[in-house]
Amino acid sequence: MTQPAPTLDDRGKRPSRKSNRDFWRATRFLWPYRTTVGISIVCAVLTGAFTALGLATLIPILRVLIRNQTIVAYVADLTSKPTTSPFKQWGYDLLNRIASLVPTDPVWAIVTIFGFVFFLGILGSISRFFQEYLSESTAITAINDIREKLYDHILRLPLGYFTRQANGIGDLTGRLVTDCAGLQEGFKTILGKAVQEPITAASSLVVALIIDWRLTIFIIIFTPVMIAVIRKLGTKVRRAMRAALEKNSTMLGQIGATLNGIRVVKSTNAEPFERDRYRGIMMQLQGDQFRMAKYDAWSTPLLEMLGLLAVGSVLIFASYLVFRDKSLDPEQLITLMICLVAIAEPLRRISKLNAVLQKGNAAASRIFEILHEPIEQSVATDDPDHTDQKQPKAESDDSSVKSVSMGGSAFSSGISFENLTFTYPGAPSPAIKSVNLDVKKGTSIAIVGRNGSGKTTLLSLLPRFYEPDSGAIKIDGLDIRQWPLEKLRSIIGIVTQEAVLFPGTIAQNIAYANPNAKFEDITAAAKRASAHEFILAKPNGYDAALDGLGGQLSGGQRQRINIARAILRDTPILVLDEATSQVDAESEHLIQSAITELMKDRTTFVIAHRFSTILSADVIIVMEAGEIVGQGKHEELLQSCEIYKQLYERQMVS
Repeated sequence: MTQPAPTLDDRGKRPSRKSNRDFWRATRFLWPYRTTVGISIVCAVLTGAFTALGLATLIPILRVLIRNQTIVAYVADLTSKPTTSPFKQWGYDLLNRIASLVPTDPVWAIVTIFGFVFFLGILGSISRFFQEYLSESTAITAINDIREKLYDHILRLPLGYFTRQANGIGDLTGRLVTDCAGLQEGFKTILGKAVQEPITAASSLVVALIIDWRLTIFIIIFTPVMIAVIRKLGTKVRRAMRAALEKNSTMLGQIGATLNGIRVVKSTNAEPFERDRYRGIMMQLQGDQFRMAKYDAWSTPLLEMLGLLAVGSVLIFASYLVFRDKSLDPEQLITLMICLVAIAEPLRRISKLNAVLQKGNAAASRIFEILHEPIEQSVATDDPDHTDQKQPKAESDDSSVKSVSMGGSAFSSGISFENLTFTYPGAPSPAIKSVNLDVKKGTSIAIVGRNGSGKTTLLSLLPRFYEPDSGAIKIDGLDIRQWPLEKLRSIIGIVTQEAVLFPGTIAQNIAYANPNAKFEDITAAAKRASAHEFILAKPNGYDAALDGLGGQLSGGQRQRINIARAILRDTPILVLDEATSQVDAESEHLIQSAITELMKDRTTFVIAHRFSTILSADVIIVMEAGEIVGQGKHEELLQSCEIYKQLYERQMVS
């Protein structure tokens, strides 16, 4: 089951949060890699242990340097107190054996101890390398999983989601790229610094506690103050980060819109306008980034001042223990101060942790906003609260449902639009109003009307790009909401007004909906679409690479590739939405015969402004304000439908 959709405030935004809940929810994507994470934590513990052992060797070194005391004598003093504990006695014996191996000469004693410390340093470096490498590689892998899941979810969102988004493609691109990168940095931090630095600080703290627990407890008193400062700064960073991510999505949308419409920009001399608009967006983004930088920059000096206050207080208390109380040796004090430095440095790095987590939480919340969006349902449900992400299959004993599951060949009789009404989200009035239409199999239907009359919207309901407010569309008497979505769309071929191409070769674009098609079938479809000749004229022919916009081809050539794609797909239902509007007269002449051939034995819906493409249709439908206001043949409509007559005469005059 999906998570419930996040609540929104009266401005349409999610309320601010005081926790990192979304970020910690996102860490479930790390669960499949728990073994690697476990090994990384073991490496972090080993690094901390090697650090603690290195610090523990400072006292014997200082004893040798300051008091010229041998290691054997130092250990003898250390183990001179009688004990009844077998474990402690075993430790004393081990220390004495180790001390006996250290030379009595001061120089060689220090050389030996330093060699041991250097060996510990090598082991610590190796364990730290594996800890950092494993944590970062796990973060990268988990984010790739999130990107795949998010991309797959976006592909399954209903078409209505894209039409109601203010920033559109730019916003979704920002969430896939920028937000995921921010979340990756958070994962890297919690698996790396958030594990390693506390363990390193804790190991140094253990050494400090062993040396003198009173002084160490005195130091710990300052910890709550530091935590309070970190939390306060983190809240401000989270808010600024979320605002910056939203501005970044707006920026990406602006870039995409400008580059896609670069011809219009240049032809209208709109470069200054677009430059000023981009500058305005960047100034807003820069303001949010400056706020983040300010809070980020404040964290270090504030914590350093608190740290300086803590060190000063510790020195005063330590001087009392050394000179007045006589319970602390100078060697112990020096080692303890070094331990404090060893604790302070990890804490300084941890001070940046909360800011990173807040940024990651802001990114995670935007990612979950998309993942919470309900996807297209394979089969509609009467339960308005149904948001099951699993594509449910229709279950019925009806023979028609069984025939649907067998593929596109199930379409056998006709299509009916029954009292169909549809309103776009947020629109003041319906785009389609009580439409009734019966279409027999093999019939060609031409739909005409003024711009905004509902032609494209009506046919967008057929493949369930949108769900109607009321009424139904039935194929062979079965409501299309009872069809598995994939099966429904497998019997409908669509050629849109915009010739859509994808990165890849020309052959791959023709075979986009049928990637296993044979090459001879691809060329046959291209020939029927009058595209074969210009394809062969291209360098590498069918293997010529296209970018995502197909800028190497003319508008007519791009559209003929789209028509070849529809021919190769060979669906029993065909929708031609202004399919020839972007081709010149010569190209239209070349493909019109192919379209006429393609329409044979198929149920075809044709939307066109050029009457030359619709006069041969079996039935012409006239739409106005979302309603059917005329239906019949050309000659009939000229006599009976004033709107049709006006449309026809206007085109003839033009």
